[in-house]
Amino acid sequence: MRREWSLEAATQALVELRPLIVLLREQRASLETLKQQLLVLRRLERAGARPGGSDQSDLQAAGADQATQDAFLTSSLIEARIRALVDQMQASVDRVAARGVELRDIDRGLVDFPAAAFGRPFHLCWEESDGEAVGYAHGLGEGFGSRLPIGEFLRRHAHNERGI
Repeated sequence: MRREWSLEAATQALVELRPLIVLLREQRASLETLKQQLLVLRRLERAGARPGGSDQSDLQAAGADQATQDAFLTSSLIEARIRALVDQMQASVDRVAARGVELRDIDRGLVDFPAAAFGRPFHLCWEESDGEAVGYAHGLGEGFGSRLPIGEFLRRHAHNERGI
Protein backbone atom coordinates (compact mmCIF):
# COMPACT_ATOMS: atom_id res chain seq x y z
CA MET A 1 0.00 0.00 0.00
CA ARG A 2 1.28 3.43 -0.93
CA ARG A 3 1.89 5.78 1.95
CA GLU A 4 0.49 9.28 1.67
CA TRP A 5 2.52 11.94 3.43
CA SER A 6 1.32 15.07 5.13
CA LEU A 7 3.43 18.19 4.79
CA GLU A 8 4.39 18.02 8.47
CA ALA A 9 5.36 14.33 8.34
CA ALA A 10 7.42 14.85 5.18
CA THR A 11 9.28 17.74 6.79
CA GLN A 12 9.92 15.65 9.92
CA ALA A 13 11.22 12.77 7.78
CA LEU A 14 13.98 15.04 6.46
CA VAL A 15 15.80 14.58 9.78
CA GLU A 16 16.47 10.95 8.81
CA LEU A 17 16.63 11.44 5.03
CA ARG A 18 19.23 14.22 4.91
CA PRO A 19 22.04 12.11 6.42
CA LEU A 20 21.13 9.16 4.18
CA ILE A 21 21.38 11.35 1.09
CA VAL A 22 24.75 12.72 2.23
CA LEU A 23 25.94 9.17 2.89
CA LEU A 24 24.78 8.01 -0.56
CA ARG A 25 26.58 10.93 -2.19
CA GLU A 26 29.80 10.07 -0.33
CA GLN A 27 29.44 6.39 -1.17
CA ARG A 28 28.94 7.17 -4.84
CA ALA A 29 32.05 9.36 -4.88
CA SER A 30 34.03 6.52 -3.27
CA LEU A 31 32.62 4.11 -5.82
CA GLU A 32 33.75 6.33 -8.70
CA THR A 33 37.26 6.53 -7.21
CA LEU A 34 37.44 2.76 -6.84
CA LYS A 35 36.20 2.24 -10.40
CA GLN A 36 38.93 4.55 -11.71
CA GLN A 37 41.57 2.68 -9.71
CA LEU A 38 40.28 -0.61 -11.07
CA LEU A 39 40.49 0.67 -14.65
CA VAL A 40 44.15 1.57 -14.15
CA LEU A 41 44.88 -1.85 -12.69
CA ARG A 42 43.04 -3.60 -15.50
CA ARG A 43 45.31 -1.82 -17.99
CA LEU A 44 48.33 -3.24 -16.14
CA GLU A 45 46.81 -6.71 -16.20
CA ARG A 46 46.29 -6.48 -19.94
CA ALA A 47 49.97 -5.73 -20.32
CA GLY A 48 50.76 -9.43 -20.09
CA ALA A 49 48.50 -11.25 -17.72
CA ARG A 50 47.69 -14.90 -18.18
CA PRO A 51 45.64 -17.22 -15.99
CA GLY A 52 47.82 -19.19 -13.59
CA GLY A 53 45.12 -21.26 -11.97
CA SER A 54 41.42 -21.62 -11.33
CA ASP A 55 41.32 -18.75 -8.85
CA GLN A 56 41.67 -15.09 -9.90
CA SER A 57 44.24 -14.66 -7.13
CA ASP A 58 46.44 -17.17 -8.98
CA LEU A 59 46.79 -14.91 -12.01
CA GLN A 60 50.38 -14.54 -13.11
CA ALA A 61 51.98 -12.21 -15.59
CA ALA A 62 54.30 -13.49 -18.26
CA GLY A 63 57.49 -11.54 -17.76
CA ALA A 64 55.70 -8.93 -15.66
CA ASP A 65 57.32 -6.67 -13.15
CA GLN A 66 56.37 -6.50 -9.46
CA ALA A 67 53.92 -3.64 -10.11
CA THR A 68 51.88 -5.84 -12.43
CA GLN A 69 51.96 -8.75 -9.99
CA ASP A 70 50.73 -6.38 -7.25
CA ALA A 71 47.99 -5.15 -9.58
CA PHE A 72 46.44 -8.63 -9.70
CA LEU A 73 46.07 -8.78 -5.94
CA THR A 74 45.02 -5.16 -5.63
CA SER A 75 42.36 -5.40 -8.34
CA SER A 76 40.74 -8.35 -6.56
CA LEU A 77 40.62 -6.34 -3.36
CA ILE A 78 39.17 -3.32 -5.15
CA GLU A 79 36.51 -5.49 -6.77
CA ALA A 80 35.54 -6.78 -3.33
CA ARG A 81 35.38 -3.21 -1.97
CA ILE A 82 33.21 -2.16 -4.94
CA ARG A 83 30.78 -5.02 -4.30
CA ALA A 84 30.59 -4.13 -0.60
CA LEU A 85 30.05 -0.45 -1.36
CA VAL A 86 27.31 -1.21 -3.89
CA ASP A 87 25.60 -3.39 -1.26
CA GLN A 88 25.84 -0.57 1.30
CA MET A 89 24.40 1.91 -1.18
CA GLN A 90 21.54 -0.43 -2.00
CA ALA A 91 20.78 -0.77 1.71
CA SER A 92 20.61 3.03 2.01
CA VAL A 93 18.34 3.33 -1.03
CA ASP A 94 16.15 0.55 0.40
CA ARG A 95 15.86 2.47 3.70
CA VAL A 96 14.57 5.50 1.80
CA ALA A 97 12.15 3.41 -0.26
CA ALA A 98 10.93 1.54 2.84
CA ARG A 99 9.78 4.87 4.24
CA GLY A 100 7.59 5.36 1.18
CA VAL A 101 9.82 8.11 -0.23
CA GLU A 102 10.97 8.26 -3.85
CA LEU A 103 14.65 9.14 -4.24
CA ARG A 104 14.98 11.08 -7.50
CA ASP A 105 18.53 12.48 -7.55
CA ILE A 106 21.32 11.77 -5.09
CA ASP A 107 23.52 14.69 -6.16
CA ARG A 108 20.77 17.26 -5.71
CA GLY A 109 19.22 15.52 -2.71
CA LEU A 110 15.91 15.38 -4.54
CA VAL A 111 13.08 13.30 -3.08
CA ASP A 112 9.33 13.02 -3.63
CA PHE A 113 6.77 12.17 -0.97
CA PRO A 114 3.51 10.69 -2.27
CA ALA A 115 0.56 12.76 -1.05
CA ALA A 116 -3.07 13.44 -1.90
CA ALA A 117 -5.39 16.42 -1.82
CA PHE A 118 -8.87 16.97 -3.25
CA GLY A 119 -9.02 13.25 -3.95
CA ARG A 120 -6.02 13.38 -6.29
CA PRO A 121 -2.52 12.04 -5.78
CA PHE A 122 0.52 14.29 -6.19
CA HIS A 123 4.07 14.55 -4.86
CA LEU A 124 5.43 16.76 -2.14
CA CYS A 125 8.86 17.63 -3.49
CA TRP A 126 12.04 18.51 -1.60
CA GLU A 127 15.52 19.28 -2.82
CA GLU A 128 18.43 19.70 -0.42
CA SER A 129 18.85 23.35 -1.39
CA ASP A 130 15.22 24.00 -0.30
CA GLY A 131 16.30 24.13 3.32
CA GLU A 132 14.76 22.65 6.41
CA ALA A 133 11.18 22.11 5.24
CA VAL A 134 9.29 20.59 2.34
CA GLY A 135 7.83 23.51 0.44
CA TYR A 136 6.99 22.37 -3.10
CA ALA A 137 4.66 19.99 -4.91
CA HIS A 138 4.03 18.67 -8.40
CA GLY A 139 1.57 16.34 -10.05
CA LEU A 140 2.20 12.67 -10.73
CA GLY A 141 4.13 12.14 -13.92
CA GLU A 142 5.48 15.67 -13.71
CA GLY A 143 9.04 16.37 -12.78
CA PHE A 144 11.08 18.90 -10.90
CA GLY A 145 10.57 21.55 -13.59
CA SER A 146 6.84 21.71 -12.97
CA ARG A 147 6.93 21.91 -9.20
CA LEU A 148 5.24 24.84 -7.51
CA PRO A 149 5.25 26.23 -4.00
CA ILE A 150 2.75 24.10 -2.08
CA GLY A 151 0.29 26.94 -1.50
CA GLU A 152 0.14 27.77 -5.19
CA PHE A 153 -0.07 24.10 -6.18
CA LEU A 154 -3.00 23.51 -3.81
CA ARG A 155 -4.80 26.72 -4.90
CA ARG A 156 -4.57 25.68 -8.54
CA HIS A 157 -5.87 22.21 -7.79
CA ALA A 158 -8.64 23.51 -5.54
CA HIS A 159 -9.74 25.85 -8.34
CA ASN A 160 -9.66 22.98 -10.83
CA GLU A 161 -11.83 20.86 -8.53
CA ARG A 162 -14.45 23.58 -8.32
CA GLY A 163 -14.30 24.21 -12.06
CA ILE A 164 -13.01 27.75 -11.61
